Amino acid sequence: MLTHRQRQVLTQLQSRHGRRKSGLFVAEGLRACAEALARQPQWLDAMVCTASFAASAAGGELVTRLQATAAGAALIQTDDLEFAALAATENPQGVLCVLRRPDTRVPAQLTDPFVLVLDRIREPGNLGTILRTAWAVGLGSVWLTEGTADPFEAKAVRAGMGAHFSLRVVQAGTLTAVRDQLAERGRQPLYLTVPRAGLSCFDPAFSLAQAALVIGNEADGITDLGLGPHVTIPMPGAAESLNAAQAATVLLLDAVRRGLLS
Repeated sequence: MLTHRQRQVLTQLQSRHGRRKSGLFVAEGLRACAEALARQPQWLDAMVCTASFAASAAGGELVTRLQATAAGAALIQTDDLEFAALAATENPQGVLCVLRRPDTRVPAQLTDPFVLVLDRIREPGNLGTILRTAWAVGLGSVWLTEGTADPFEAKAVRAGMGAHFSLRVVQAGTLTAVRDQLAERGRQPLYLTVPRAGLSCFDPAFSLAQAALVIGNEADGITDLGLGPHVTIPMPGAAESLNAAQAATVLLLDAVRRGLLS
């Protein structure tokens, strides 16, 4: 069973303040834990699972991998009732990992052909989905402005489906600060996505090569529309706009079509 201290730590990790203070976060579910072990075993602090999960074929395999690749991580077994009280999902699979938060500072050098910036994306599910898409198309990092949801919140990690263990998440301050830091690193212009205004993303004149693309807040859009040229996704229908994660998917896959990502 969990000790009082372990239970207390897991409870604290349910809040953004608790995650920041401890330097830890939680990845729940078989898929997320397997990706963490496969890609970032050095981040593992502990694995918590039910006895029934550990006795299953998938659970036994995961525990074996933990012992082989993250020998310093604790393995804690508990019962179904206690695990359910700690889980963030309604129907938990019986396993979660406690991980050390990675470095999210702005890197000195950039290697991606362009930079994806998320400006005050508030919904953790949207954030995780965009991270997953960025991972799928081959980006190595995603920049977040202040006011964006915590990328290490449980829902964002679940929606990322392993993206957090392959992407570098950069927490970079205000959008103005992001523009200036990118300009210092030779990444210009800052293309701002705007519904029904600006250059079509399918126009040959639009190019993200050595530039940056900003996806704005779900309700209010981008912080400052004067920071760069505007780009839009053509929408012949009457809908006001696309969901932020949908818009990011269209734009990122078009970058693949254009050969920027391969």
